[in-house]
Amino acid sequence: MAEETENKRDIAEVTLAQMTVIDESEPIRLPQKFIEALQPEGRSHAIIILAPNTKIIRIIPTNSNSVAKININIGKLSPDFLRQMGSIFIRLGIKTLYSTGLCFTADTCVYEGYLDSTELENVSTEKIDEEFKAIPGVSTVTIDMLTV
Repeated sequence: MAEETENKRDIAEVTLAQMTVIDESEPIRLPQKFIEALQPEGRSHAIIILAPNTKIIRIIPTNSNSVAKININIGKLSPDFLRQMGSIFIRLGIKTLYSTGLCFTADTCVYEGYLDSTELENVSTEKIDEEFKAIPGVSTVTIDMLTV
């Protein structure tokens, strides 16, 4: 038995996992090993994102206590949209914490991205809004600040 336990320690783990109970009257507490993994540089804040369609929750450490959520509604998705959006992020020197998108129909798509507020030190949310609205097919852009 000791040899089996020793062999398991030699295997690298890709994920951490633990079962829990979902109960609205009881908060979900993260195990200590999760907390340690989430705080690689002593970070004390994170954004929690739930994708209702997949039921997946993401916890992403942040450098600050606020995050900008960008929501882009696309009336007509152009073949160049992702390339143009990526070019804007590169040109403005912005890295996303997380991004996702979903097309409901051929004419209705939504992109969402989350930016740590430290990424906004050299660029205004107005400039980001202006840049994304200039992409052909974009109908609306909203930027909301989420804070603790």
